Amino acid sequence: MSAVGTLIIGSGVAATALTQTLLEADPNASILILEAGGRVKTKDFALWQDYLLTRNLPYRTCEDLSYPAPEKRGENALAGGSLPVNLDGARLIAYGGSTLHWGGWSFRLKPEDFELRSHTGKGADWPYGYDVLEPYYGAAEHHLAVSGDSTDRTVWRSRDYPFPHFPLTREDKLLADAMDTLGICYGAMPIARRGLSKTPSRHAPCQTTGTCKYCPFGARYVASNYLDDLRAWNDYPNFDVRLNAVVETIDLADRRRAASVTYVDRLSRQSVTIEAERVVVAAGAIESAKLLQRSISAHWPKGIGNDDGHVGAYLVTHPFLTFRGKRKSNELKLQPEMDFPTLVSRHFDSRQEQAKGKFIIINPATTANIDLVGKMRQGASRQDINDYVSGPLAMEINVMVEVFGEKANGVSNLEGRRNRFDMVETSVRYANPCWNTREAEIRAEIEKIWRAMDAEPTPDLSVSWRADHASGTTRMSRDPKDGVVDADLKIHGMDNLYVVSNGCFPALGAVNPTLTLTALALKLGDHLIQAGGVR
Repeated sequence: MSAVGTLIIGSGVAATALTQTLLEADPNASILILEAGGRVKTKDFALWQDYLLTRNLPYRTCEDLSYPAPEKRGENALAGGSLPVNLDGARLIAYGGSTLHWGGWSFRLKPEDFELRSHTGKGADWPYGYDVLEPYYGAAEHHLAVSGDSTDRTVWRSRDYPFPHFPLTREDKLLADAMDTLGICYGAMPIARRGLSKTPSRHAPCQTTGTCKYCPFGARYVASNYLDDLRAWNDYPNFDVRLNAVVETIDLADRRRAASVTYVDRLSRQSVTIEAERVVVAAGAIESAKLLQRSISAHWPKGIGNDDGHVGAYLVTHPFLTFRGKRKSNELKLQPEMDFPTLVSRHFDSRQEQAKGKFIIINPATTANIDLVGKMRQGASRQDINDYVSGPLAMEINVMVEVFGEKANGVSNLEGRRNRFDMVETSVRYANPCWNTREAEIRAEIEKIWRAMDAEPTPDLSVSWRADHASGTTRMSRDPKDGVVDADLKIHGMDNLYVVSNGCFPALGAVNPTLTLTALALKLGDHLIQAGGVR
């Protein structure tokens, strides 16, 4: 059997953006994607209607249920560490990856995020600066079809967003007015909510249903929709995707070259080996690291790229905070308007805050905790509903915080145990002793906002360490002694093995990683083309 030109492990946004780049350069390029999960039906009106009535989402069966908090038991138990880094619901094992359920928040990192260690002595620097990635950020915003405010100069840009931003809602007014009073800057949430297709006539515009967790129109970017389009156009005869393919190991020809990949077909239980000219691991920060760790040989006795113990280390995620407050009345009759946030503040996502850990403030889609539909279902009268809507108002503010990578925090394979996707389970170690001080400082800032809103802060605070934004586990570095991959995402010491995932981030900053990951995938595509083309 002849070797595949490019074999990509994973079918999420990184694999999709990379595939698009390579096929645009050479429509005859030989590309095979292996995905451990199965297919979830998308853009289906019947499934959307079922969601409206039952709130059951069709991708729930694809959720990873691992990493429960210590007091719970499930498919996995937290191994070491003092914080419950949880993957229960954080990711999907499916065709299209976690883009099936992501919120679409599409932020750029700021220039100082690329120089974290130089500025603070903590974490690590990227091997290049913001200027190098900036053109790819613009391309990534167009790939994802991001709606954003092109006049917002929070970070400089050379290219406008492809679509205008969603306007701030009436529900945003109280928070916006309070921030104006306090001198806190804010703007529109950049969000992937339009759904570009190959030609303008195939655009799927957002129809603002307020039920965006399952979009019947394809307005929110989902990688599997994009890959299906690439396969359906019949322009790419050598591109294919195999589902239910659980990759076990990467097999080497010698220390510098990957020769093949071995996977198990979940349906037939057969083991299959695929030879490849180059291999790209795009399986997410956790599974990518675990695969490298499992790929043990005489050439790499600790796993590929792991001579210095960096593979799986430096795990970082964002703690997600929910602050609550109450107002005596809801004179504006605020109630949820969207199923996604439209106001965000990066005021504290600044160079001045970097040494302590930057943070952003989000006005959630359910800021005003009003369940109008629930009251109607209960048969409440119009007067009852009017009193309910205009009465005391419970509100929320979300905050997402930067933390720094430490080698002691990481993931590894939990040998001898498999999850419901027939994948090796994961052991997690994670602790962050500096968190309590930062929490108190952030709470003080949020309490100022509550009071400016004429609201009384409540003492309860929810903190989620769920690993939606897991990163750092295969981090980039200039020196092989400091990381796993180089500036071109190639494993240090290898010639044809690459990793493109959040795991490659040396520093995560305070914002969602998906846009940056997409930019990295597009940059990798250009590198592979320039380094010798694809076939």
